[in-house]
Amino acid sequence: MTENDIIESVFDQLPTELRFLDFVPSQSGKDYGDDGILKMSIPGSEAVAFKVEIKTQPRQSWLEQWHMRHQNDPLPPLVACLYLSPTLQQYCVEHDINFIDGAGNARIVAPGIYIHISGKKGERTAPSGTVSVGIMKLLFVLLADDKAINYTYREIAQLAGISLGMVSKGFDYLESKNLYRMSQGGRRLTRVNDLYWLWVQEYPLVLRPKLKTLKMQGEVQWSDNLLLAGECWSGEVAGHILSGGYLHPENVKLFTPYSFNERRKKLDMRPTPSGNWELIECFWGETFPVRENERAWALLTIAELLATNDDRNIETARKINEKYLHIAKPTV
Repeated sequence: MTENDIIESVFDQLPTELRFLDFVPSQSGKDYGDDGILKMSIPGSEAVAFKVEIKTQPRQSWLEQWHMRHQNDPLPPLVACLYLSPTLQQYCVEHDINFIDGAGNARIVAPGIYIHISGKKGERTAPSGTVSVGIMKLLFVLLADDKAINYTYREIAQLAGISLGMVSKGFDYLESKNLYRMSQGGRRLTRVNDLYWLWVQEYPLVLRPKLKTLKMQGEVQWSDNLLLAGECWSGEVAGHILSGGYLHPENVKLFTPYSFNERRKKLDMRPTPSGNWELIECFWGETFPVRENERAWALLTIAELLATNDDRNIETARKINEKYLHIAKPTV
């Protein structure tokens, strides 16, 4: 979604009394800077200009730093985002941070304006709602292995970790969207770049929330740990490796097909919600070697890094994309 898309989707959920008058994008592009100037008003008051920062799903660490940098701004600062958890909404209220989110929650205090709306849950799913978990798993294999599309349905199902019926439904979906067709040479994906873009955008909304995870803490270093068969690093560790050391990992994500309890014990770690290690269940089939497939590993890593909404991770994802996949935003 573009910045204008996010702004418009956010204001669609707010009361009609709050008028969205104008948004002028900024050209600064600085970290924790402003994405533009937003003007709004309520009946009986003059328009108020805000310095607005647009994020998909900000984290508390980002909010803390952003707030410190903008306490003395001449224009009141405002965060506009698609989703803000109830905990972070309360944090914003307690620390006088103006925000609006895509569910319709808001805290906006400025001369002539006072708005506080809470309790709206909204949806944290893809706007289209058309791509299922099964289709995401199918596409992961098809995008990573050019030959896989012409394997038998049974072979594709085993690689993707889905049923034969889901393979059939997946191809029907792709055909209905003109993303796949049959030719004399066999099956063929069309608009492959669009499919890569779709997968990366939908991953944190459709597939990632369905995966079992376990956060834990311990003394072991990821660089000292030997991966077991079928496992692969992702997130910041994979970003460090694939970017040639550009990113220094602070959080460790490990996709594993093994029992979390057994894997945790083998690593001599304890479960804790605040741990910087995270075990994630593999969503692909046992016969699909993600770690050995350059495209699959890069695609998974880019999606995980972007999903954090962390600036340094986003920059690392960009470097990995330029090196391995060359995904471009679709023009239409």
